[in-house]
Amino acid sequence: MSTHVIRDEHLEHLLRTAPWMPRDLRAAHRYELADHVELGSGELLLVVTAAGGPAAGERVFVTARGNPSGAVTETGDGPHGLAAVRRVLAGARLRTTRGGHVDFRRAPSAPAGEVRWRPFDRGWSSNSLSLVEVGGSPYVHKTYRRPDETVHEPELLRLMSGTGHTPEWAGDYTYTDPVHGTRHPVGVLYRHAPGHGIDTPLRENLRSLWPRLTDGTAPEQLVRSHLLPLEPKLAAAGRFLRDFHQELAARLGTPATGYPVADALARSSARLAELARADAPLPEAARRAAFDALATELRLLGGEFHGRATAPGAGPCHGDLHLSHLLCSDAADGTWRMSVIDLSTPALSPEDPGYAAQSPLQDLVAVRRALEYFAADEAAFESSRRLGIDSTETMNGSLDGAPGLPPAGRAVLENVFRTADIWRERVLRLLLGPASDSPLRRLLYLRRLLHELGYNHDHARPYHAAIDLRHALALALPAPTTYART
Repeated sequence: MSTHVIRDEHLEHLLRTAPWMPRDLRAAHRYELADHVELGSGELLLVVTAAGGPAAGERVFVTARGNPSGAVTETGDGPHGLAAVRRVLAGARLRTTRGGHVDFRRAPSAPAGEVRWRPFDRGWSSNSLSLVEVGGSPYVHKTYRRPDETVHEPELLRLMSGTGHTPEWAGDYTYTDPVHGTRHPVGVLYRHAPGHGIDTPLRENLRSLWPRLTDGTAPEQLVRSHLLPLEPKLAAAGRFLRDFHQELAARLGTPATGYPVADALARSSARLAELARADAPLPEAARRAAFDALATELRLLGGEFHGRATAPGAGPCHGDLHLSHLLCSDAADGTWRMSVIDLSTPALSPEDPGYAAQSPLQDLVAVRRALEYFAADEAAFESSRRLGIDSTETMNGSLDGAPGLPPAGRAVLENVFRTADIWRERVLRLLLGPASDSPLRRLLYLRRLLHELGYNHDHARPYHAAIDLRHALALALPAPTTYART
């Protein structure tokens, strides 16, 4: 239990301008301390409630340092935020000021030794990440900001520990609410997985291809020869993903029912109707054609699943598989060592009512969509560089044929985007295997596309919405382009 007296007025300075605060919580009328506990050496874990505003009643976890006046400063990711790591490595239970508990769980294989902070370029994250050294080995300490969100990562890392597919779990800690008795993950400690997201070597490959692309180049032949050095690594990455899904299913179990396709169709139909009414500063004819293609695909899928509530293919998945979450690093033999991070499986137990509403195919669709954004973005910037115009113009031009450009400019735009599309399709085939028109894969792809199009509409991101519309238009093409490996 902490002896610090925390003043609510000091929470304003601590939280209002914090860069990690989401917009809804930043707009709270004021912040109130709901609970807290001292972790050690003046380091505090605060549970703060938003009072008033769009997120009224929601809470955040904040690690801070307190002083006798009641003022608090966030510990951030510097050398002062080590008390929680030491508690994890010792295993402990702390009582909070309001009668709750913080329980620290130590892995049997957790390291021993001196704990030190190390500098760490963590990039942007809504959670808190820091790199620590324990007994000479690097570990990541990750803490979660919003206790009322579902977080399964610590338990998934524990369950997958030792498989080689995820970072090695060293321990975690949870907060037990004194009023409702609910448990909320606060943080996790895991061994640092070396390497970088698979987007890094892919970006290097695509950008080094552009100087070789000239007016007389055959894109298919160029792409095939240029990707040749990455072929065995991409194929191995695909096998890694397949093995990861098999191991995850072995650890968590399989659902008793199939994927709820009827519900997914209904939700997709409602979302499509909502988006069709929204305005966006995009080429109107292309936008209408894209929505026609989406409506046609939805109607075809309705026929495929007619009279069926579920379909085979449900099973546990990563849940948020961006390219940056698939880590790779070069091994001595020239292959990649691989690991997946930031696991966001929607449900942990086959007994959970929502467990069947997930599928490993979602991860494959997520990889496909990530590569669609990636390749289109690179093409927009490369064509804008060649033409000396803004990338928003080239992205929109990829939708409507760029009628405002002279013929030579349209030829440049078409050549660059066509090459990027061929490159993306080749990467997908190497990574995920041959294309498939499985109805469930198509449905999951449609759901993801609509979700991302909705996000880009809601957040006024027309550039990214244009990428969504490009691939909505592709749904009207005759050849299937959903990839199959699982």
